[in-house]
Amino acid sequence: MCRVKAKVVDGPIEAEKVAYIENVFGEMCEVFVGASQVAGGTVEVTEVDREGDNVLVELPRESTRGDWRLWVRSGQLIAG
Repeated sequence: MCRVKAKVVDGPIEAEKVAYIENVFGEMCEVFVGASQVAGGTVEVTEVDREGDNVLVELPRESTRGDWRLWVRSGQLIAG
């Protein structure tokens, strides 16, 4: 597990947050996550693959666009 930097806002219910994660193309991906999966402006994800400076991560839930995985820059990741 690792964490990806995100803009996090309150969700429709107290136990839920909305995270906006930027992919390598500069597009924002919106994903609803449990409040326990958020910490300090980051969201818990799973690293799947690496290609150069890009990292494929698996999201904790499906995004609003239907994505389960995103390519992000390695600089957006925090170990742990």
